Amino acid sequence: MRFVGDAGLVMLVLTMPRRYDTSTYKKHKRPGAWGSPCPDEIDGTDAQLLLSTGVEAEDAIWNVEGRSCFRAFCHAHEGDVSFWHGHPIPWSRLPLEAKNRLVAAGRLDEATFRRAMRKGWGDER
Repeated sequence: MRFVGDAGLVMLVLTMPRRYDTSTYKKHKRPGAWGSPCPDEIDGTDAQLLLSTGVEAEDAIWNVEGRSCFRAFCHAHEGDVSFWHGHPIPWSRLPLEAKNRLVAAGRLDEATFRRAMRKGWGDER
């Protein structure tokens, strides 16, 4: 979710407790549905873990798992909880700021990133 001109509200949403919301986003698991198909091995529990351990950059949460790179965005908030949905992205779309924060957090190493870029991981999405 993007809040144009209101950086304070963006920071508030990013610091709220995050909950991965699958209720309105099951389309990504259906064959032929619009959007990036989520890897079969990622279930709701895994998605919540990726959200909880991800890094913040450019008003989104970013994380990696195996050969997959993920971006999550906030689509709603209620009280003190923010609701998020994530999707896999090509590694080439991982912003430099997010990549550096993932490296600093120990979620990604430079060799894996170079290999992902060289082999085009996620470009088929």
